[in-house]
Amino acid sequence: MLRGCVKPLGIILGGILCIHLSTYAAETYAPKPSSPQTSPQKNAKTAPKAEAKSEAKTVANEPKPKEAVPVKKEENSNKILATVNGENIDQKDVNLILTRFGNQISEEQLPSVTKQILDGLITQKLIMQFIRDKKIEPAKATIDAELNKVREEIKSNPTLANQTLEQVLESHGSSIDDLKKDITISLSLEKYLGKDLDDKKLKAHFEQNKAVYDDTEVKASHVLVDTRSMKTDEELAQAKNKIDKAKAEVVAGKDFADIAKQYSDCPSKDKGGDLGFFKRKGQMVEPFAAAAFALKVGQVSDPVKTNFGYHIIKVTEIKQGKDVKFDDIKQIVKQDVLQEKAQVLISELRQKAKIDIKA
Repeated sequence: MLRGCVKPLGIILGGILCIHLSTYAAETYAPKPSSPQTSPQKNAKTAPKAEAKSEAKTVANEPKPKEAVPVKKEENSNKILATVNGENIDQKDVNLILTRFGNQISEEQLPSVTKQILDGLITQKLIMQFIRDKKIEPAKATIDAELNKVREEIKSNPTLANQTLEQVLESHGSSIDDLKKDITISLSLEKYLGKDLDDKKLKAHFEQNKAVYDDTEVKASHVLVDTRSMKTDEELAQAKNKIDKAKAEVVAGKDFADIAKQYSDCPSKDKGGDLGFFKRKGQMVEPFAAAAFALKVGQVSDPVKTNFGYHIIKVTEIKQGKDVKFDDIKQIVKQDVLQEKAQVLISELRQKAKIDIKA
């Protein structure tokens, strides 16, 4: 629910900034089967039902994960975990967010979740420093006005009858101060990053990315050489050679499905690498989706690198989307452009920053 409240405020950064919203965090870090997923699909739990196809089903028969119990947090709350341009992030900052998970993560997941929370706090710290340095923080009256919008949303929501904003936030392990920080970040970045955006630029983005907005779907197969456990340059070079060899054999005329069965590390190899249909955004990791949607039916991509490893992709079918007009979704397009610009800004801030992770 709280994620919905934040949406009208402007930029939605895919959870990078909204680390206070435990509803988002619970979905992102919900217990998963112990066997690693090797598909380029994003977390099926956070995706629409249609996305939970292909490899998401292959883990159905894996051993069930251990039941999560409340995690034991580091007791030394003053322990410094990281410094960001001289400003500290303490253990208590991480503990505060861990508390909001309740029993939704296990002890085994704690190190990974803690690492991701710390990374989110570092990003938030960098952005707050940027807002302060640029003197673009919104006025108190503007922040209060946005808070009032959220209060009105709560009043109009029948499932939250007779609850105040403070009570709703508390039930999600958050607070007014947390929400004010999220509002400050959202409004500040929207103003800063959106200052040169006009309808001409937004429409150009829309035209270049129509498949994102018209619900076009592609059906694709892939071959994956999984590199996630590789640590040496030699191993990575061997992986690249393997995917290059697979591509060469496809070019030479061998059947793609047979190549997938021979070379792929993904469970989809049993189906000839078939991943089913997916949309341009939200279901596959970005490099994979971008490469797939650049292909015509029957074409095979050059090797594509993602966080899973090296892929070659073959598009086998395209379902054309519906007709959509720019004027009807202009605000959605604007949010997408702002999100992309924010990601670039975050990357630049990280490159320039002095970040010392002590944990």
